[in-house]
Amino acid sequence: MSTRNPTPLQVGMTGTLAGRTYRVAGRIVMSMDDAGETYYWNEFFLRSDEGEEATLVFEETETGGEWRLFTLFEPDQPITAREAATRRVGDPVRFGDRDLSVTLVDESRVEFIEGEAPEGVERGDVARYFNAEGANRMFVVSWTGDEVECYRGADLQPRVVAEAFGLSRPELSRLASSTSGAVFAWERSTSSGSGKFLAVVIAIIFVTLGFLIVSKAKWTGRRGVAIHTRADVAPLAPDGSGTIAGKTFQISAHRLVEVAQVGRVYERHEYQLQDADEQPAQLVCGLNAGDPDWWLLTPLNPVEPLTPQRAAQFQVGQIVTVDGYAAPVSEIFQTRLRPPTGSVTTNAAAVAVRFGFTARTEQFVLLVLWDNVGIQFQRGVRVDAKAVKASFQASAPLEATR
Repeated sequence: MSTRNPTPLQVGMTGTLAGRTYRVAGRIVMSMDDAGETYYWNEFFLRSDEGEEATLVFEETETGGEWRLFTLFEPDQPITAREAATRRVGDPVRFGDRDLSVTLVDESRVEFIEGEAPEGVERGDVARYFNAEGANRMFVVSWTGDEVECYRGADLQPRVVAEAFGLSRPELSRLASSTSGAVFAWERSTSSGSGKFLAVVIAIIFVTLGFLIVSKAKWTGRRGVAIHTRADVAPLAPDGSGTIAGKTFQISAHRLVEVAQVGRVYERHEYQLQDADEQPAQLVCGLNAGDPDWWLLTPLNPVEPLTPQRAAQFQVGQIVTVDGYAAPVSEIFQTRLRPPTGSVTTNAAAVAVRFGFTARTEQFVLLVLWDNVGIQFQRGVRVDAKAVKASFQASAPLEATR
C-alpha cells in the first residue's frame, strides 16, 4: 500500500468550492477489497471558518484522475443502520422528493491519516455504505455500528479543483482529464482552416454531451470507488468459424473493450463476424459485468436515425425507438478499446472512447454507440455461449490483452 499523495493538493491549503472557503484540514487514504484485489483512494477533509465540513475525494483511474465533493446533510426521513444494512443493488430509495436506486453496496477501511480527520474517524475503522443515484444526483449513506451519515455528492472537473486552490499551470496539467485531451486530439487530426474550427466546435459539443453520461457512469461515492473487473482469457480463436442461430460465421477481428458504468469498470470480449454473404455481425461475450449470456448483434440502418446529440439526452427508463424497434434504456456507459499488451500507439482509433446505451426487452437488445465522428445502431439477440464455443471449436484460448 502506498500512502503517498498523488495530487498537488496539500494539507493547510485553502480554496473556495461551491461558494464556501475551505481549509484542507487532513488527508485520509481509504481502501476497499474486490475479488481479492485492494483499491485505494484519497479523501481530503475540508473545514470552513464557520465550522462546516466537506470531503473532497480523488481517485486515480486508467482514464485519469477523478474528483468528487461530498457534503454531510440530514435527510427529512432519517435512516437507521439496521435499515441501511438491508439495502441491495437495485433497491429503490427516496431522499426528500427524489426517487433513487441503490447502485453500489460495499465497505471501506481507513488506512492512513495525515493531519486532521473528521470526528470519530481513526486508522483501521471499517464502515459499510451504499450509493444511491438517479436524475443526475447521487447520495451516499455510510454507517459504523448504529451511527449513520448521509452525504450529497457531485463530480468536479480537475480544472475546477485547480482554480479553487490556486494551483499552477504545471500542477493543472497533472489534473487534466482525458476528456479535454480528446478535444485537442480531434483538433490536431483536422487539416483545413475552417474545417478545423468546425471540427473543434463539434468535438466540444460531443465531449460536453458525453461528459454528462460519463458523470452518471462514474458516481462511486465517498468511501467507495468503482469496482474493476478484468475479462477472462478470450474464449474463441481469432480466425475461427462456426454456426450461430443457424448461420455460419467467420471471425474477422477480436477486440477487448473496457466499459465504464455506475460504480463499475469491466472488460468484455467482442468478435467481428462475417456470414457466407459477407454481411457483418458482432458477437459480444456478455454485455454487462457478470452477464453469462452472449449476444449476436447485427447493424441497423434507420431511415431517420438519432443524432449523437439526441442520443446523449436519453435517461435510464426512457423508451427509445430505432428502426421500428422500441425498448426502455437500461444502461448508460462509456467504452474504450484496450490496445494489445506492450503496444505503444499514436492511432486515436486504437484507444477510441465512445459513449453509448443499451435498451432491452425480453426478446432483444438495442445497442447505440456514438463519438465525435458518428453514431452506430445494432440489434442483438441472446445466443447460447456453450453452443457457440463448441461450434467454433476454439483449440487454444488467447490471453486477454491488457
